[in-house]
Amino acid sequence: MRSNYFLDEVSSYIRSKEAKKYIEAELKAHLHQAKTELVKKGYTEDEAEELAVRKMGSPAVIGQKMDKLHRPKIDWKLMSMFLFMSASGLFLFWFLFKNGHSFSVLKQVYSITGSVILACVLLFFDYRKLQRWGWAFFTIGCLILVQFHYSNVLVNGSPRINIMGLFSVDSIVVLPLLLLAWAGMLQSKKMNVYLAAILYICSAFLFMVTVNLQAVALYSLMVAVMVWKSGLNKRKILITATVLLTTCVSLLLISLKNIRAYQFERLFAFVTPEKFSETSGYIYLKLERLIEDAGWFGHFGSLGAFDFSNEMMTDFIFVTITYTLGWTGALFIGLLFLWMIWRISLIFRTVKDPFGKMLVSGSFAIFTAQVTVSIGMSLGLLPIISVSLPFMSYGALSAMINAFLFGLVLSVYHKKDMIRMKKI
Repeated sequence: MRSNYFLDEVSSYIRSKEAKKYIEAELKAHLHQAKTELVKKGYTEDEAEELAVRKMGSPAVIGQKMDKLHRPKIDWKLMSMFLFMSASGLFLFWFLFKNGHSFSVLKQVYSITGSVILACVLLFFDYRKLQRWGWAFFTIGCLILVQFHYSNVLVNGSPRINIMGLFSVDSIVVLPLLLLAWAGMLQSKKMNVYLAAILYICSAFLFMVTVNLQAVALYSLMVAVMVWKSGLNKRKILITATVLLTTCVSLLLISLKNIRAYQFERLFAFVTPEKFSETSGYIYLKLERLIEDAGWFGHFGSLGAFDFSNEMMTDFIFVTITYTLGWTGALFIGLLFLWMIWRISLIFRTVKDPFGKMLVSGSFAIFTAQVTVSIGMSLGLLPIISVSLPFMSYGALSAMINAFLFGLVLSVYHKKDMIRMKKI
């Protein structure tokens, strides 16, 4: 059998066009090497080619094996959990607000539907096409942050930008752009620890101008994890991080003299909420009371007296879940989140593409931080800040950002064997 016929028959069993191209190149290289060695042993060109093809084995068996090994894969476990958690959050809203409320169930339906569509689109998108645009994404992200400085729309003291007059968004909307930016920039040969520090300081300052502590914290953690997981010098990273932390702590201590009484009160209210039960400590005591009254099985059928304020369906949604479903339901939801975090970390270990690993590590950092802080502050373990719980909190922006993260992770997993094959 001639090598061309052999390659054609092997390729006929391979369904992925991209995989077919690289497998043909790989087999052709093996056949050429085997043929060259046989010619050196005294075989003619035709005899050497025939013998080399015969030694490769059955083209049908090889084709089926290669198709199974190298075709794009979908992580159905993570995808199923993403859909389940999205549907669970939507069901919770329907149950709580089916009799009418200031929140719009229909709006949440649109948000969840849009997030699922976004994740599915990203799943089948070739994320590798985004790598060369890292510096462009960073520039665009910084320019958007500058626009917040000139915004006239303020919500709780934080500026927002109107999108076509339909809705407003805060600065956390830039986070996905900067995730793509850092993943691409960290693959650049120009990147080093000191340049990364300068870029972080400039962009973090723009975030701080937007008065959005949630965005600053998530962005800082994302950059820290991605830089640490990159190929940059670990010793220089530690030294630079120490200098930055020392500088930040020093500036914080210096600024303490300018902190007003009510700001100190908020800090002390976390430690001793009983002393501030009529002011800053009220919300801590309220959350504690709701958690204690939840019981093992909650109050799913008797929620008439429950105060569904805005925060109870956004920042403190986990308290609402605990009160509604009880500690048993809250523990179950918490374990599902823990499984998702573990699954993303597992994908990170199986991915070989450096750009893909950066995308997964950044997504892991953002998602894990949201889950940890949101649940932690709901249980009184962490001070209260505005952090949404993925899939559960009300709002389109949170749903779309987390769908973007999961879509990227699923896309990286989908192409992971294509990357490995290129390096063979």
